[in-house]
Amino acid sequence: MDFPYGEWVILFLALAAWTEKRASRRFFLMLLGTWLLGKCGEVVFPSTTLWHWHYARLAVMLAFWAWAWQRAERRILPLLLTSFVLSMETLFLVNAPGVIPYESWVYTVVPVFAAWLTAHSFWGTAAAFTGSVLLNQVFRRFTYEGIVRLADFPDPFVWNFGVGLFTVWAGLRLAWLYYFEKERETEIVEQLLPANGGKVYESSEEQELL
Repeated sequence: MDFPYGEWVILFLALAAWTEKRASRRFFLMLLGTWLLGKCGEVVFPSTTLWHWHYARLAVMLAFWAWAWQRAERRILPLLLTSFVLSMETLFLVNAPGVIPYESWVYTVVPVFAAWLTAHSFWGTAAAFTGSVLLNQVFRRFTYEGIVRLADFPDPFVWNFGVGLFTVWAGLRLAWLYYFEKERETEIVEQLLPANGGKVYESSEEQELL
């Protein structure tokens, strides 16, 4: 996954939120601005070693983690457990690479499940998974020393998978909230209709995740 799927998704969502003047535009524009600052860092301080640090992606992950951390109900335990799972996966990957079929998918999905099982919420899962990936970058750097000759930080697959996962999850959650909001409004209108002589009530603003 060398193609920057994650960057294009963030750009599209930022432009869409800005055009439609949604409440989430501040969040997406913050991510876009953070990415641009990180990209400037890559230009000013390019990677001259075999370790390729994607400062733009790391900056976006750090900003997203801080945003999710403020909104998560459970923080410490999910972060510690998910970080432990990722560390064990890193050690196993270094010592026995290629043993598990579709290892990129397995090694990415398992920490997501660990984060979700301990956090029990969207923002809790996002904070635990993103924070553990950020912490794991340092662990990977020293673990790969003398073993792996070339590595990307963060891993392109993990980056694109994470952006896609939380984008789809947030979209489904927003659709779910919107559906129940419409159901609730319909029930209220049906209850008030006989008393107001047929007045039409405008629906409330669409539920936002942020």
